[in-house]
Amino acid sequence: MQEIRQRQNNLNWDELIQNFQESGLSAPKWCKENGIKLSQLRWQLKKRKTFNNEEIQWVQLKETPVSISNSITVKIGNAEVVVSEGFNVELFSAVAKTLSSLC
Repeated sequence: MQEIRQRQNNLNWDELIQNFQESGLSAPKWCKENGIKLSQLRWQLKKRKTFNNEEIQWVQLKETPVSISNSITVKIGNAEVVVSEGFNVELFSAVAKTLSSLC
């Protein structure tokens, strides 16, 4: 319920501020003629100026396709071995043992 009142209040102030800006009157004179406190008008103007001056910085995202690979890279020390689907287990074991002893 309070949110609805707040929205209504903001809409009323939007209209009042537009009326003030179109009137060409000074703020004190316009406030006196419209029965509004000068401090309220100034606060509403400042609130809207701050809100309107906030820069929204958008970040552009680049879509990169995900590659699905049927292989893994095994790192042993400084060496990297790419193991693909259907690899020879005995050969890989021999290579891994050799690299482990060298690194």
